[in-house]
Amino acid sequence: MKPLNSDPDVLSVGYFFPAGQTNHVWSDEASRRVPRMNRNNLLNLAQAAEQAGFDSLFIADNWSGHQRAAERGGHQAPAFHAPLLAMGIFAVTEHIGVITTLHTTHHRPAHVARMGAALDAFSDGRWGWNAVTGHAEPEAALFGEPFVEHDKRYAMAAEFVDVVQQLWREEGSIDHIGKYYRSQGRIKAPRPVQRPRPMIVSAGASSAGTAFAAEWCDALVTLARTEDDVRSLDQRLQGQLRGRHVTSWPFAICIVREGDGEAEEEYNHLLRSLNADAAWEIAGDILGSIETAQAMFDRLGRDEAVRAIGSGSAMLQLIGTPDQVAEQLISLKRNTGAGGVLINFPLWSPRELSDFGAVLRRLEDAGVRTAPASREYSW
Repeated sequence: MKPLNSDPDVLSVGYFFPAGQTNHVWSDEASRRVPRMNRNNLLNLAQAAEQAGFDSLFIADNWSGHQRAAERGGHQAPAFHAPLLAMGIFAVTEHIGVITTLHTTHHRPAHVARMGAALDAFSDGRWGWNAVTGHAEPEAALFGEPFVEHDKRYAMAAEFVDVVQQLWREEGSIDHIGKYYRSQGRIKAPRPVQRPRPMIVSAGASSAGTAFAAEWCDALVTLARTEDDVRSLDQRLQGQLRGRHVTSWPFAICIVREGDGEAEEEYNHLLRSLNADAAWEIAGDILGSIETAQAMFDRLGRDEAVRAIGSGSAMLQLIGTPDQVAEQLISLKRNTGAGGVLINFPLWSPRELSDFGAVLRRLEDAGVRTAPASREYSW
């Protein structure tokens, strides 16, 4: 049975797989230059990530297609449903892990238990679950459900994950009658391959979100601009742990070019075509509501707010030569509690991933990672 990695000296390097035509840098130039979201391009991208040496792919997901301006600008749709896309990726790869988003609020525990067990068994232990509660009213409306307030969603998620793990763990029937969920019986085989269970991550940095991660997850995915931001989250997370091992995984945007200044020039070129309407809509999701986003636009002014929201400036910036980017990642590992990093390429393509392979080789030379093909786990 494949184990979860708990080596504190290893940095897991994941690729934030395209969950829309563009991710985190809402540039019309990026939208024009990246491949189209279709079967061949996405499967080729997954294979390129494995060949480059990434540990895992992370597939974000949501349900509601309410971001119309973002769609028209080529920034959100199409976006394939994460667990279904993962099954296709598993069929054409051998080592790379795939972490897929599955909502707790809009499913039942038996749904996720069965889907997750099938994904993990089919992939021989390469599946991970990004457990999210959902935060958008249009998603709740799509399911005909009332919108649940923030802290209650995390209380529900805790019970949800508990039931899922019971269904994974028990060969016999379970009999769960809880505050939010009832589940009696057993799911059909197969069971997950990973032990003690598949990898679970979450992405909520609120007090309720970090408490949920501390009790139920292996990693907390987070926005952080600097190493100080990562250390601050690490301290909050560690203060809520009770003997468990949970690490932070910050997001990053990345452009790697061979010559000095070339990556920075590329990035600044993308920023000249940020889509204000798309950024405004997406900010409404990120910040909780369109009203909150509008308040940010009013406070900062439209141009500055668009740049803040649409440029990826809220996360780590890995922009430079292979040596410069590798040095940043080595420093992140040695000076914070980060167990992993999730890297987004604004100009995603197999070529971008192949070029990043030079960074991964430098990390291996520095002793902060090993290639997935050489070990029994993907993370």
